[in-house]
Amino acid sequence: MKYAELLTNLLIDLQSIFRENNKNLSLSFSQIIVISSIPEVGIDMTGLSQKLGVDNSTTTRLINVLLKNSLVVKSLSEKDRRSNILTLSDKGKKVRGEIENNIENASYKFFCNMDTKHKILTKDLLSSLHWSILKYKLEKQ
Repeated sequence: MKYAELLTNLLIDLQSIFRENNKNLSLSFSQIIVISSIPEVGIDMTGLSQKLGVDNSTTTRLINVLLKNSLVVKSLSEKDRRSNILTLSDKGKKVRGEIENNIENASYKFFCNMDTKHKILTKDLLSSLHWSILKYKLEKQ
């Protein structure tokens, strides 16, 4: 199998797992990804758009829905008053916790049949892949 096919299959499978295991949340897949992508310390709109790989206008539309549902808080940046910082509200933090628990439970189901050695190896490989992808994204900016 070629890398493109493997990555495409992995993307599709992961999206499916996120959707299936978060059906209980009345959120779109895009909203789940945005909530999962906002760090505890907050992030500006441009940084979030870059992290998600979408246009600022797309991020703005998604954030407006999350603001309307009281899942996100927008406040002026202390460093740059022209910029807004997004953080999760208490309600948003609770939802992110539910998302994380749902995915943790799902991942347990497909990792539980692996022996410890393969679990460690898989985790190391996934971590390495993640860092390689981050490096690639930084080089593209």
